Amino acid sequence: MKAVIFTGTHERHLFVHKEVIKHFSDVLLIVMKREKLLPKLPSNITKHDANNFKKHFNDRLKIEKRTYGNLTIKKDFPEIEKIFVTPKNLNTFKVAKKIKEFRAKFCFIFGTGLILDPVLKILPKNKINLHLGLSPWYKGAATLFWPFYFLQPNFAGVTFHQITKNPDAGEIIHQSTPSLEYGDGIHDVGAKCLIKARLEVKKIINHFKKNSSFNGKIQKNTGRVWRESDFDPSYLRVIYDLFNNNIVDAYLKGTILKTKPKLYSCLNKKVSK
Repeated sequence: MKAVIFTGTHERHLFVHKEVIKHFSDVLLIVMKREKLLPKLPSNITKHDANNFKKHFNDRLKIEKRTYGNLTIKKDFPEIEKIFVTPKNLNTFKVAKKIKEFRAKFCFIFGTGLILDPVLKILPKNKINLHLGLSPWYKGAATLFWPFYFLQPNFAGVTFHQITKNPDAGEIIHQSTPSLEYGDGIHDVGAKCLIKARLEVKKIINHFKKNSSFNGKIQKNTGRVWRESDFDPSYLRVIYDLFNNNIVDAYLKGTILKTKPKLYSCLNKKVSK
């Protein structure tokens, strides 16, 4: 079976896609160049917030390198047919034409910008995106950060969903959260989300191969779409100043409210014909 796969260039994206490509006989890889993992320090912030900012993103880099390794497109996907794009030319007629000629039956997306026409309209019916966040509560950007900011570490998870023109708004196929353990920091939980999602990719693809479709759940609640501009370095004070990156410990001890997300999965449901 053929599949078209959209990926970013960060190790976390390649970590998941190495599993995805195992399950298809022929793959077309659309590779979108991503920003550097260590973002530029914002201007006009306090020295204290600057220190938190550096700690936050340096720790993320260390944990991701330790978890995913030094994966690269050239080294780890040497024989896969590829199209290299930037965010500006992701949704072009050139890309759409190549995908149409490839005639894939399945599409998997993780790590690129929002896919729009003319590319969107020529993709296969089943085009599944892996979103690092639980929709509809946390859509958009930094959706593994906001659950910690709002003291809901158990809302840090992933959503596999069909894509639409709106961010993270398509029918939900499957959701999951990792097991939380004492000592888990914010980036440990993020890595656990990806490790679990990678294991679940096989179940999702096997479900499609068996049934040719999914009983997705329509998102009736619009939730909130978080944007990159919503984040401010001062918000890191909650993570590091107030809780010393021990929000998971506080949750497990019961010293913060234990609300639970209601997750959805169609993987064990019979598909309607």
